[in-house]
Amino acid sequence: MNYRHIYHSGNFADVFKHCVLITLVRSLLKKDSPIFFLDTHAGIGKYDLTSELAQKTREYETGVARIYNLCSDIPAIQTYQNIIHATNAHSKTLRFYPGSPLIMRQLMRTQDHMILTELHQEDAKLLKRCFYHDKQVAVHLTNGYHGLKAFLPPKQRRGLILIDPPFEEKNEFEQIITGLQIALKRFPNGAYIIWYPIKAKDLIKIKNFYKKLKTILTTSKNIVNLELNSCGLVIINAPWQLELELKPVISWLGRTLAG
Repeated sequence: MNYRHIYHSGNFADVFKHCVLITLVRSLLKKDSPIFFLDTHAGIGKYDLTSELAQKTREYETGVARIYNLCSDIPAIQTYQNIIHATNAHSKTLRFYPGSPLIMRQLMRTQDHMILTELHQEDAKLLKRCFYHDKQVAVHLTNGYHGLKAFLPPKQRRGLILIDPPFEEKNEFEQIITGLQIALKRFPNGAYIIWYPIKAKDLIKIKNFYKKLKTILTTSKNIVNLELNSCGLVIINAPWQLELELKPVISWLGRTLAG
């Protein structure tokens, strides 16, 4: 496995994914009961945008850098910006970008728990260091799809599972479908959010992905499919009125990150 997210951290796709993720988590937090979080492709937790690898692509310049100092009256966007600023509290400028694990950790309450799986050995070490001594977070060096079987169902009755693969493998869409089939059998009421890239060469694969999703989601409720520029998100078992809450978020991001 050669993929390193540091090349792409803080880019348009990250901003889109994380603002939607925050909207979803905020909706789930309206109830007091504990939530189980599972991130199947967790990465390293925090990314240094001044590092040599990040500077090679500088993708964050058309993503998080564009909205770092902007003002928004949309709660989810405000929460996102607050987390970014908190991550850079000891830096004079934008330097660090929090991955999904850190973002979800910032939103968790004392009754919540999170499991992170990461297959890249070096990245898993950095991730464990990021959550050292955190009793609410467990990090496992393992295949994220295997984690769907190993860690579901959770003892908590409510859960959010983020499936955010690197799409390094040609059969990634098929792996997602297989993983979802296992996960939904074990934890049918969980909320699932799946990220995927939209590339011209993969349009047939994406079309087939949609078809297969329909065949396995016959008993699932409230399926939300979002696409913005070159990436998409599918949310399974979305909370009530989530689509309504997402409309201003997607509209704001589309206007602000355009061009």
